[in-house]
Amino acid sequence: MKSEALGIGEILRAINSPDIAIDEVLTLIMKNVSQLIDAEAWSLLLLDRERKELIFKEVIGEKKNELKGTRMPIDKGVVGWTVKNRKPAIVTDPYKDQRFFQNIDKQTGFITNTILSVPLLSKGKILGIIEAINKKDKTYFNEEDLNLVSNYAEHAAIALENANLVQNLKAKVGHLTLMFDINKTITSILTLDKLLKKSAELIQEAFDYYFVGIALATGTNAMLKGFSSKGKLKPPGKIQKGKGLVGKVLKEEKMIICQNTEKEKEFEDFFGEFKSEMVVPIKKGDKLIGLTIIGSPEKYAFSQEEAKIIKEVSYQLGIAIDNARLYEKIRLAAITDELTGLYNSRYCNEYLPAIVGKWKKAGEKGAVIFIDLDYFKNVNDNYNHLIGSKLLRLVGKEIMNKIKNEAHIGIRYGGDEYVVVLQNLDSKEAIEFTKSLKDSITEKEFFIKDERKNIEIRIKASFGIACYPVDSENFYDLLRLSDLAMYYVKSRGRDNIAYINVEKAISLIDESEDT
Repeated sequence: MKSEALGIGEILRAINSPDIAIDEVLTLIMKNVSQLIDAEAWSLLLLDRERKELIFKEVIGEKKNELKGTRMPIDKGVVGWTVKNRKPAIVTDPYKDQRFFQNIDKQTGFITNTILSVPLLSKGKILGIIEAINKKDKTYFNEEDLNLVSNYAEHAAIALENANLVQNLKAKVGHLTLMFDINKTITSILTLDKLLKKSAELIQEAFDYYFVGIALATGTNAMLKGFSSKGKLKPPGKIQKGKGLVGKVLKEEKMIICQNTEKEKEFEDFFGEFKSEMVVPIKKGDKLIGLTIIGSPEKYAFSQEEAKIIKEVSYQLGIAIDNARLYEKIRLAAITDELTGLYNSRYCNEYLPAIVGKWKKAGEKGAVIFIDLDYFKNVNDNYNHLIGSKLLRLVGKEIMNKIKNEAHIGIRYGGDEYVVVLQNLDSKEAIEFTKSLKDSITEKEFFIKDERKNIEIRIKASFGIACYPVDSENFYDLLRLSDLAMYYVKSRGRDNIAYINVEKAISLIDESEDT
Protein backbone atom coordinates (compact mmCIF):
# COMPACT_ATOMS: atom_id res chain seq x y z
CA MET A 1 0.00 0.00 0.00
CA LYS A 2 2.93 2.31 0.69
CA SER A 3 4.26 1.96 -2.88
CA GLU A 4 0.73 2.58 -4.20
CA ALA A 5 0.48 5.81 -2.16
CA LEU A 6 3.89 6.96 -3.37
CA GLY A 7 2.95 6.20 -6.98
CA ILE A 8 -0.33 8.07 -6.73
CA GLY A 9 1.49 10.99 -5.10
CA GLU A 10 3.81 11.28 -8.12
CA ILE A 11 0.86 11.06 -10.47
CA LEU A 12 -0.99 13.78 -8.55
CA ARG A 13 2.03 16.03 -8.92
CA ALA A 14 2.07 15.24 -12.63
CA ILE A 15 -1.63 16.16 -12.85
CA ASN A 16 -0.89 19.60 -11.41
CA SER A 17 2.23 20.20 -13.49
CA PRO A 18 1.77 22.51 -16.51
CA ASP A 19 5.12 21.53 -18.04
CA ILE A 20 5.34 17.76 -17.82
CA ALA A 21 5.50 16.05 -21.23
CA ILE A 22 3.50 13.02 -22.30
CA ASP A 23 6.58 10.80 -22.52
CA GLU A 24 7.49 11.71 -18.95
CA VAL A 25 3.96 10.86 -17.78
CA LEU A 26 4.06 7.51 -19.59
CA THR A 27 7.41 6.62 -18.03
CA LEU A 28 6.11 7.70 -14.61
CA ILE A 29 2.95 5.60 -14.96
CA MET A 30 4.89 2.51 -15.99
CA LYS A 31 7.53 2.93 -13.27
CA ASN A 32 4.96 3.21 -10.49
CA VAL A 33 2.38 0.70 -11.67
CA SER A 34 5.07 -1.98 -12.03
CA GLN A 35 5.79 -1.62 -8.30
CA LEU A 36 2.20 -2.50 -7.35
CA ILE A 37 2.43 -6.13 -8.47
CA ASP A 38 5.48 -8.30 -9.08
CA ALA A 39 4.81 -9.31 -12.71
CA GLU A 40 7.11 -10.61 -15.45
CA ALA A 41 6.02 -8.00 -17.96
CA TRP A 42 4.11 -4.72 -18.10
CA SER A 43 2.86 -2.80 -21.12
CA LEU A 44 1.27 0.60 -21.54
CA LEU A 45 -0.59 0.77 -24.82
CA LEU A 46 -2.02 4.03 -26.22
CA LEU A 47 -5.01 4.20 -28.51
CA ASP A 48 -4.48 5.59 -32.02
CA ARG A 49 -8.05 6.47 -32.99
CA GLU A 50 -7.24 7.50 -36.52
CA ARG A 51 -5.55 4.21 -37.38
CA LYS A 52 -7.70 2.12 -35.03
CA GLU A 53 -4.64 0.55 -33.48
CA LEU A 54 -2.98 0.15 -30.09
CA ILE A 55 0.67 1.18 -29.77
CA PHE A 56 3.08 -0.32 -27.24
CA LYS A 57 4.47 2.96 -25.84
CA GLU A 58 6.10 1.72 -22.61
CA VAL A 59 7.17 -1.89 -21.96
CA ILE A 60 8.86 -3.55 -18.97
CA GLY A 61 10.15 -7.11 -19.28
CA GLU A 62 12.58 -9.27 -21.23
CA LYS A 63 10.84 -8.59 -24.58
CA LYS A 64 10.60 -4.81 -24.18
CA ASN A 65 12.92 -4.01 -27.10
CA GLU A 66 10.92 -6.21 -29.47
CA LEU A 67 7.54 -4.82 -28.38
CA LYS A 68 8.07 -1.09 -27.80
CA GLY A 69 6.68 0.93 -30.69
CA THR A 70 4.87 -1.97 -32.33
CA ARG A 71 1.18 -1.80 -33.14
CA MET A 72 -1.71 -4.20 -33.00
CA PRO A 73 -5.29 -3.97 -34.32
CA ILE A 74 -7.81 -2.43 -31.95
CA ASP A 75 -10.16 -5.41 -32.31
CA LYS A 76 -7.59 -8.06 -31.34
CA GLY A 77 -6.57 -9.55 -28.01
CA VAL A 78 -7.66 -9.02 -24.45
CA VAL A 79 -6.55 -5.39 -24.65
CA GLY A 80 -8.81 -4.95 -27.72
CA TRP A 81 -11.72 -6.38 -25.71
CA THR A 82 -10.88 -3.95 -22.89
CA VAL A 83 -10.95 -1.00 -25.32
CA LYS A 84 -14.25 -2.08 -26.83
CA ASN A 85 -16.00 -2.76 -23.52
CA ARG A 86 -14.18 -0.14 -21.42
CA LYS A 87 -13.87 -2.73 -18.68
CA PRO A 88 -10.87 -4.40 -17.01
CA ALA A 89 -10.22 -8.09 -17.60
CA ILE A 90 -8.44 -10.93 -15.82
CA VAL A 91 -7.52 -13.96 -17.91
CA THR A 92 -6.26 -17.05 -16.14
CA ASP A 93 -5.88 -19.41 -19.12
CA PRO A 94 -5.13 -17.29 -22.20
CA TYR A 95 -4.74 -20.08 -24.76
CA LYS A 96 -8.27 -21.24 -24.03
CA ASP A 97 -9.69 -17.71 -24.15
CA GLN A 98 -11.04 -16.63 -27.56
CA ARG A 99 -10.03 -13.05 -26.84
CA PHE A 100 -6.34 -13.89 -26.59
CA PHE A 101 -4.15 -12.63 -29.48
CA GLN A 102 -1.46 -15.30 -29.86
CA ASN A 103 0.57 -13.47 -32.51
CA ILE A 104 2.54 -11.46 -29.93
CA ASP A 105 3.74 -14.65 -28.19
CA LYS A 106 4.62 -16.17 -31.58
CA GLN A 107 6.61 -13.09 -32.58
CA THR A 108 8.49 -12.75 -29.31
CA GLY A 109 8.72 -16.35 -28.09
CA PHE A 110 7.16 -15.29 -24.79
CA ILE A 111 4.65 -17.59 -23.05
CA THR A 112 1.62 -15.85 -21.55
CA ASN A 113 0.01 -17.66 -18.59
CA THR A 114 -2.17 -14.96 -17.05
CA ILE A 115 -3.22 -11.43 -18.05
CA LEU A 116 -4.43 -8.34 -16.25
CA SER A 117 -5.82 -5.64 -18.56
CA VAL A 118 -7.04 -2.27 -17.17
CA PRO A 119 -8.38 0.66 -19.24
CA LEU A 120 -7.09 4.21 -18.84
CA LEU A 121 -10.34 6.21 -18.79
CA SER A 122 -10.70 9.98 -18.49
CA LYS A 123 -14.12 11.66 -18.66
CA GLY A 124 -15.57 8.57 -20.30
CA LYS A 125 -12.91 8.57 -23.04
CA ILE A 126 -10.49 5.66 -23.28
CA LEU A 127 -6.86 6.71 -23.73
CA GLY A 128 -5.12 3.37 -23.54
CA ILE A 129 -4.51 0.17 -21.60
CA ILE A 130 -2.27 -0.93 -18.74
CA GLU A 131 -1.50 -4.62 -19.15
CA ALA A 132 0.37 -6.97 -16.80
CA ILE A 133 1.53 -10.45 -17.87
CA ASN A 134 2.39 -13.40 -15.58
CA LYS A 135 2.88 -12.94 -11.82
CA LYS A 136 6.37 -13.94 -10.79
CA ASP A 137 5.07 -16.14 -7.99
CA LYS A 138 3.29 -18.24 -10.68
CA THR A 139 -0.17 -17.48 -9.27
CA TYR A 140 -3.01 -15.86 -11.22
CA PHE A 141 -4.01 -12.22 -11.12
CA ASN A 142 -6.93 -11.68 -8.73
CA GLU A 143 -9.47 -9.03 -7.71
CA GLU A 144 -7.06 -7.43 -5.26
CA ASP A 145 -4.52 -6.96 -8.04
CA LEU A 146 -7.26 -5.56 -10.25
CA ASN A 147 -8.36 -3.05 -7.61
CA LEU A 148 -4.78 -1.89 -7.01
CA VAL A 149 -4.09 -1.25 -10.72
CA SER A 150 -7.57 0.18 -11.41
CA ASN A 151 -7.29 2.69 -8.56
CA TYR A 152 -3.90 3.77 -9.84
CA ALA A 153 -5.16 3.87 -13.47
CA GLU A 154 -7.87 6.43 -12.58
CA HIS A 155 -5.26 8.96 -11.47
CA ALA A 156 -2.83 7.99 -14.25
CA ALA A 157 -5.51 8.61 -16.91
CA ILE A 158 -6.15 12.14 -15.60
CA ALA A 159 -2.40 12.90 -15.66
CA LEU A 160 -2.16 11.52 -19.18
CA GLU A 161 -5.18 13.50 -20.37
CA ASN A 162 -3.75 16.71 -18.87
CA ALA A 163 -0.40 16.07 -20.54
CA ASN A 164 -2.26 15.48 -23.81
CA LEU A 165 -4.12 18.77 -23.44
CA VAL A 166 -0.91 20.67 -22.65
CA GLN A 167 0.88 19.08 -25.58
CA ASN A 168 -2.00 19.75 -27.96
CA LEU A 169 -2.20 23.36 -26.76
CA LYS A 170 1.54 23.83 -27.21
CA ALA A 171 1.33 22.17 -30.63
CA LYS A 172 -1.49 24.48 -31.70
CA VAL A 173 0.39 27.55 -30.50
CA GLY A 174 3.49 26.26 -32.26
CA HIS A 175 1.55 25.55 -35.43
CA LEU A 176 -0.08 28.98 -35.41
CA THR A 177 3.31 30.61 -34.90
CA LEU A 178 4.76 28.45 -37.63
CA MET A 179 1.90 29.27 -39.99
CA PHE A 180 2.35 32.97 -39.26
CA ASP A 181 6.08 32.76 -39.95
CA ILE A 182 5.57 30.83 -43.20
CA ASN A 183 2.84 33.17 -44.40
CA LYS A 184 4.91 36.21 -43.46
CA THR A 185 7.83 34.90 -45.47
CA ILE A 186 5.98 33.74 -48.58
CA THR A 187 3.88 36.88 -48.84
CA SER A 188 7.05 39.00 -48.80
CA ILE A 189 8.61 37.20 -51.80
CA LEU A 190 7.57 38.63 -55.17
CA THR A 191 9.78 36.59 -57.50
CA LEU A 192 7.77 33.50 -58.52
CA ASP A 193 10.62 30.97 -58.83
CA LYS A 194 12.14 32.09 -55.53
CA LEU A 195 8.70 32.00 -53.86
CA LEU A 196 8.03 28.40 -54.91
CA LYS A 197 11.47 27.12 -53.94
CA LYS A 198 11.49 28.93 -50.60
CA SER A 199 7.95 27.79 -49.75
CA ALA A 200 8.87 24.14 -50.36
CA GLU A 201 11.94 24.54 -48.13
CA LEU A 202 9.98 26.26 -45.34
CA ILE A 203 7.24 23.62 -45.20
CA GLN A 204 9.70 20.72 -45.44
CA GLU A 205 11.96 22.06 -42.69
CA ALA A 206 9.12 23.24 -40.42
CA PHE A 207 7.40 19.84 -40.30
CA ASP A 208 10.52 17.75 -40.93
CA TYR A 209 8.84 16.09 -43.91
CA TYR A 210 10.85 13.82 -46.16
CA PHE A 211 9.98 15.82 -49.23
CA VAL A 212 7.77 18.75 -50.25
CA GLY A 213 7.06 19.72 -53.84
CA ILE A 214 5.10 22.68 -55.20
CA ALA A 215 3.75 22.36 -58.73
CA LEU A 216 2.06 24.94 -60.94
CA ALA A 217 -0.97 23.91 -62.98
CA THR A 218 -0.49 24.30 -66.74
CA GLY A 219 -3.64 23.26 -68.55
CA THR A 220 -3.93 19.47 -68.37
CA ASN A 221 -0.61 19.06 -66.56
CA ALA A 222 1.34 20.48 -63.65
CA MET A 223 5.04 21.37 -63.57
CA LEU A 224 7.06 20.93 -60.38
CA LYS A 225 8.70 24.30 -59.68
CA GLY A 226 9.65 24.16 -56.00
CA PHE A 227 11.17 21.12 -54.27
CA SER A 228 12.89 20.34 -50.97
CA SER A 229 13.83 16.97 -49.46
CA LYS A 230 15.96 15.25 -46.86
CA GLY A 231 17.52 12.87 -49.37
CA LYS A 232 19.07 13.48 -52.76
CA LEU A 233 15.84 12.99 -54.64
CA LYS A 234 15.40 13.97 -58.27
CA PRO A 235 11.82 15.21 -58.61
CA PRO A 236 9.71 14.61 -61.72
CA GLY A 237 9.16 17.60 -63.98
CA LYS A 238 5.69 17.06 -65.40
CA ILE A 239 2.61 15.62 -63.69
CA GLN A 240 -0.27 14.46 -65.86
CA LYS A 241 -3.88 15.13 -64.91
CA GLY A 242 -5.65 11.99 -63.69
CA LYS A 243 -2.43 9.99 -63.27
CA GLY A 244 -1.75 8.84 -59.69
CA LEU A 245 -2.96 10.63 -56.57
CA VAL A 246 -1.32 13.88 -57.63
CA GLY A 247 -2.98 13.71 -61.02
CA LYS A 248 -6.29 12.93 -59.31
CA VAL A 249 -6.06 16.08 -57.18
CA LEU A 250 -5.09 18.03 -60.30
CA LYS A 251 -8.25 16.75 -61.91
CA GLU A 252 -10.70 16.87 -58.98
CA GLU A 253 -9.17 19.90 -57.19
CA LYS A 254 -9.71 18.34 -53.75
CA MET A 255 -7.18 17.47 -51.04
CA ILE A 256 -6.19 13.80 -50.70
CA ILE A 257 -4.32 12.27 -47.77
CA CYS A 258 -3.12 8.71 -48.31
CA GLN A 259 -1.80 7.27 -45.04
CA ASN A 260 -0.93 3.88 -46.50
CA THR A 261 -0.03 3.87 -50.18
CA GLU A 262 0.15 0.07 -50.24
CA LYS A 263 -3.65 0.01 -49.97
CA GLU A 264 -4.22 2.75 -52.55
CA LYS A 265 -4.57 1.42 -56.09
CA GLU A 266 -4.34 4.86 -57.65
CA PHE A 267 -1.09 5.74 -55.92
CA GLU A 268 1.82 6.33 -58.26
CA ASP A 269 5.05 6.94 -56.39
CA PHE A 270 7.52 9.36 -57.95
CA PHE A 271 10.45 7.84 -56.09
CA GLY A 272 9.46 4.23 -55.33
CA GLU A 273 9.84 4.40 -51.54
CA PHE A 274 6.98 6.39 -50.03
CA LYS A 275 4.23 5.01 -47.84
CA SER A 276 2.26 8.21 -47.12
CA GLU A 277 1.38 11.11 -49.36
CA MET A 278 -0.58 14.32 -48.91
CA VAL A 279 -1.61 16.41 -51.91
CA VAL A 280 -3.29 19.79 -51.37
CA PRO A 281 -4.65 22.00 -54.18
CA ILE A 282 -3.40 25.59 -54.31
CA LYS A 283 -6.26 27.82 -55.37
CA LYS A 284 -7.04 31.49 -55.82
CA GLY A 285 -10.78 31.76 -55.54
CA ASP A 286 -12.21 28.96 -57.68
CA LYS A 287 -9.17 28.79 -59.94
CA LEU A 288 -6.65 25.98 -59.46
CA ILE A 289 -3.14 27.45 -59.45
CA GLY A 290 -1.08 24.47 -58.38
CA LEU A 291 -0.46 21.68 -55.87
CA THR A 292 1.43 21.15 -52.62
CA ILE A 293 2.79 17.58 -52.61
CA ILE A 294 4.22 15.99 -49.45
CA GLY A 295 5.61 12.49 -49.06
CA SER A 296 6.93 10.26 -46.29
CA PRO A 297 8.54 6.79 -46.22
CA GLU A 298 6.44 6.05 -43.10
CA LYS A 299 2.81 4.95 -43.04
CA TYR A 300 0.31 7.25 -41.29
CA ALA A 301 2.80 10.12 -41.32
CA PHE A 302 0.30 12.99 -41.35
CA SER A 303 -1.96 14.19 -38.55
CA GLN A 304 -5.26 15.96 -39.11
CA GLU A 305 -3.85 19.06 -37.40
CA GLU A 306 -0.95 19.15 -39.87
CA ALA A 307 -3.34 18.71 -42.77
CA LYS A 308 -5.33 21.75 -41.63
CA ILE A 309 -2.17 23.84 -41.45
CA ILE A 310 -0.90 22.72 -44.87
CA LYS A 311 -4.32 23.49 -46.30
CA GLU A 312 -4.21 27.01 -44.82
CA VAL A 313 -0.61 27.55 -45.97
CA SER A 314 -1.60 26.39 -49.46
CA TYR A 315 -4.44 28.92 -49.44
CA GLN A 316 -2.00 31.70 -48.52
CA LEU A 317 0.42 30.36 -51.11
CA GLY A 318 -2.28 30.76 -53.76
CA ILE A 319 -2.55 34.46 -52.90
CA ALA A 320 1.25 34.83 -52.87
CA ILE A 321 1.59 33.13 -56.29
CA ASP A 322 -1.09 35.38 -57.74
CA ASN A 323 0.69 38.44 -56.34
CA ALA A 324 4.05 37.23 -57.68
CA ARG A 325 2.56 36.75 -61.13
CA LEU A 326 1.05 40.23 -61.03
CA TYR A 327 4.39 41.64 -59.91
CA GLU A 328 6.10 39.73 -62.73
CA LYS A 329 3.75 41.32 -65.27
CA ILE A 330 4.46 44.78 -63.89
CA ARG A 331 8.19 44.07 -63.76
CA LEU A 332 8.21 42.79 -67.34
CA ALA A 333 6.25 45.82 -68.49
CA ALA A 334 8.87 48.06 -66.87
CA ILE A 335 11.78 46.35 -68.65
CA THR A 336 10.10 45.59 -71.99
CA ASP A 337 10.06 47.86 -75.00
CA GLU A 338 6.41 48.39 -75.90
CA LEU A 339 7.09 48.89 -79.61
CA THR A 340 9.24 45.84 -80.39
CA GLY A 341 8.63 43.41 -77.50
CA LEU A 342 12.38 43.25 -76.86
CA TYR A 343 13.85 44.28 -73.52
CA ASN A 344 14.55 47.98 -73.03
CA SER A 345 17.56 49.98 -71.79
CA ARG A 346 16.36 49.66 -68.17
CA TYR A 347 16.75 45.88 -68.41
CA CYS A 348 20.15 46.44 -69.97
CA ASN A 349 21.32 48.51 -67.00
CA GLU A 350 19.64 46.51 -64.21
CA TYR A 351 20.12 42.87 -65.22
CA LEU A 352 22.97 42.44 -67.69
CA PRO A 353 25.79 43.24 -65.22
CA ALA A 354 24.60 40.27 -63.13
CA ILE A 355 24.55 38.05 -66.22
CA VAL A 356 28.17 38.90 -66.96
CA GLY A 357 28.88 38.15 -63.29
CA LYS A 358 27.43 34.66 -63.82
CA TRP A 359 29.68 34.17 -66.85
CA LYS A 360 32.67 34.91 -64.64
CA LYS A 361 31.51 32.54 -61.91
CA ALA A 362 30.78 29.72 -64.37
CA GLY A 363 33.86 30.31 -66.53
CA GLU A 364 31.71 30.94 -69.61
CA LYS A 365 32.19 33.19 -72.65
CA GLY A 366 29.89 35.74 -74.19
CA ALA A 367 29.60 38.80 -76.39
CA VAL A 368 27.73 42.09 -76.77
CA ILE A 369 26.60 43.32 -80.20
CA PHE A 370 25.65 46.96 -80.69
CA ILE A 371 23.44 47.65 -83.74
CA ASP A 372 22.48 50.97 -85.29
CA LEU A 373 20.27 51.26 -88.38
CA ASP A 374 21.91 53.22 -91.19
CA TYR A 375 20.22 56.40 -92.44
CA PHE A 376 17.08 55.60 -90.47
CA LYS A 377 16.26 59.32 -90.39
CA ASN A 378 15.60 59.11 -94.15
CA VAL A 379 12.74 56.67 -93.50
CA ASN A 380 11.02 59.16 -91.21
CA ASP A 381 11.73 62.04 -93.62
CA ASN A 382 10.64 60.21 -96.78
CA TYR A 383 7.56 58.57 -95.27
CA ASN A 384 6.53 59.46 -91.73
CA HIS A 385 7.27 58.56 -88.13
CA LEU A 386 4.49 55.94 -88.11
CA ILE A 387 6.19 54.07 -90.94
CA GLY A 388 9.49 54.48 -89.10
CA SER A 389 8.00 52.94 -85.94
CA LYS A 390 6.61 50.02 -87.94
CA LEU A 391 10.04 49.42 -89.44
CA LEU A 392 11.64 49.45 -85.97
CA ARG A 393 9.06 46.87 -84.86
CA LEU A 394 9.85 44.62 -87.86
CA VAL A 395 13.59 44.86 -87.25
CA GLY A 396 12.96 43.97 -83.61
CA LYS A 397 10.90 40.98 -84.76
CA GLU A 398 13.77 39.86 -86.98
CA ILE A 399 16.14 40.00 -84.01
CA MET A 400 13.61 38.14 -81.85
CA ASN A 401 13.28 35.39 -84.48
CA LYS A 402 17.04 35.03 -84.63
CA ILE A 403 17.51 34.56 -80.88
CA LYS A 404 14.23 32.91 -79.80
CA ASN A 405 15.63 29.36 -79.73
CA GLU A 406 18.85 30.43 -78.02
CA ALA A 407 19.81 31.72 -74.60
CA HIS A 408 20.60 35.11 -76.14
CA ILE A 409 19.00 38.42 -75.16
CA GLY A 410 17.59 41.10 -77.45
CA ILE A 411 17.27 44.75 -76.39
CA ARG A 412 16.00 47.90 -78.05
CA TYR A 413 18.50 50.28 -76.54
CA GLY A 414 16.83 53.45 -77.78
CA GLY A 415 15.68 55.05 -81.03
CA ASP A 416 17.05 52.92 -83.88
CA GLU A 417 19.70 51.23 -81.70
CA TYR A 418 19.60 47.59 -80.60
CA VAL A 419 21.80 45.45 -78.37
CA VAL A 420 22.09 41.66 -78.53
CA VAL A 421 23.81 39.75 -75.73
CA LEU A 422 25.20 36.40 -76.87
CA GLN A 423 25.69 33.73 -74.22
CA ASN A 424 28.10 30.76 -74.37
CA LEU A 425 29.68 31.89 -77.66
CA ASP A 426 33.37 32.68 -78.19
CA SER A 427 34.72 35.47 -80.42
CA LYS A 428 34.66 33.46 -83.65
CA GLU A 429 31.13 32.20 -83.00
CA ALA A 430 29.98 35.72 -82.10
CA ILE A 431 31.27 37.04 -85.44
CA GLU A 432 29.50 34.25 -87.37
CA PHE A 433 26.25 34.91 -85.50
CA THR A 434 26.49 38.64 -86.21
CA LYS A 435 27.08 38.00 -89.92
CA SER A 436 23.93 35.87 -90.03
CA LEU A 437 21.94 38.48 -88.09
CA LYS A 438 23.20 41.24 -90.41
CA ASP A 439 22.11 39.27 -93.47
CA SER A 440 18.64 38.62 -92.02
CA ILE A 441 18.14 42.38 -91.51
CA THR A 442 19.98 44.06 -94.41
CA GLU A 443 19.03 41.60 -97.15
CA LYS A 444 15.35 41.54 -96.27
CA GLU A 445 12.57 43.56 -97.87
CA PHE A 446 10.33 44.85 -95.14
CA PHE A 447 6.71 45.26 -96.28
CA ILE A 448 4.84 47.97 -94.42
CA LYS A 449 1.17 48.69 -95.01
CA ASP A 450 0.35 52.37 -95.34
CA GLU A 451 -3.14 53.85 -95.56
CA ARG A 452 -2.94 54.06 -99.35
CA LYS A 453 -0.36 51.46 -100.41
CA ASN A 454 2.15 48.80 -99.36
CA ILE A 455 5.65 50.13 -98.88
CA GLU A 456 8.78 48.04 -99.43
CA ILE A 457 11.78 49.19 -97.44
CA ARG A 458 15.33 47.91 -97.29
CA ILE A 459 17.47 49.06 -94.41
CA LYS A 460 21.19 48.70 -93.78
CA ALA A 461 22.82 48.57 -90.34
CA SER A 462 26.18 48.93 -88.61
CA PHE A 463 27.30 46.31 -86.06
CA GLY A 464 29.94 46.42 -83.33
CA ILE A 465 31.10 43.39 -81.30
CA ALA A 466 32.90 43.16 -77.95
CA CYS A 467 33.63 39.75 -76.39
CA TYR A 468 33.91 38.47 -72.84
CA PRO A 469 36.43 37.90 -71.37
CA VAL A 470 39.01 38.71 -74.07
CA ASP A 471 37.95 42.34 -74.57
CA SER A 472 36.71 43.08 -71.06
CA GLU A 473 35.27 41.39 -67.97
CA ASN A 474 33.00 44.34 -67.19
CA PHE A 475 29.57 44.64 -68.80
CA TYR A 476 29.66 48.43 -69.13
CA ASP A 477 33.07 48.19 -70.82
CA LEU A 478 31.68 45.56 -73.20
CA LEU A 479 28.75 47.84 -74.01
CA ARG A 480 31.08 50.83 -74.49
CA LEU A 481 33.50 48.87 -76.69
CA SER A 482 30.75 47.39 -78.86
CA ASP A 483 29.28 50.89 -79.26
CA LEU A 484 32.73 52.21 -80.17
CA ALA A 485 33.18 49.43 -82.73
CA MET A 486 29.75 50.23 -84.21
CA TYR A 487 30.74 53.92 -84.62
CA TYR A 488 33.95 52.76 -86.27
CA VAL A 489 31.73 51.13 -88.90
CA LYS A 490 29.72 54.34 -89.21
CA SER A 491 32.88 56.34 -89.86
CA ARG A 492 34.00 53.94 -92.60
CA GLY A 493 30.98 53.70 -94.84
CA ARG A 494 28.40 51.90 -92.67
CA ASP A 495 26.75 48.53 -93.51
CA ASN A 496 29.50 46.46 -91.93
CA ILE A 497 30.64 44.68 -88.77
CA ALA A 498 33.52 45.72 -86.55
CA TYR A 499 35.15 43.87 -83.68
CA ILE A 500 38.08 44.21 -81.28
CA ASN A 501 41.09 42.38 -82.76
CA VAL A 502 43.93 40.58 -80.95
CA GLU A 503 45.93 43.79 -80.84
CA LYS A 504 43.05 45.50 -79.00
CA ALA A 505 42.35 47.63 -82.07
CA ILE A 506 39.13 47.75 -84.07
CA SER A 507 38.85 45.81 -87.33
CA LEU A 508 36.13 45.60 -89.98
CA ILE A 509 34.91 42.20 -91.12
CA ASP A 510 35.35 43.17 -94.79
CA GLU A 511 38.91 44.35 -94.11
CA SER A 512 39.82 41.04 -92.45
CA GLU A 513 38.33 39.08 -95.36
CA ASP A 514 40.25 41.12 -97.95
CA THR A 515 43.64 40.60 -96.30
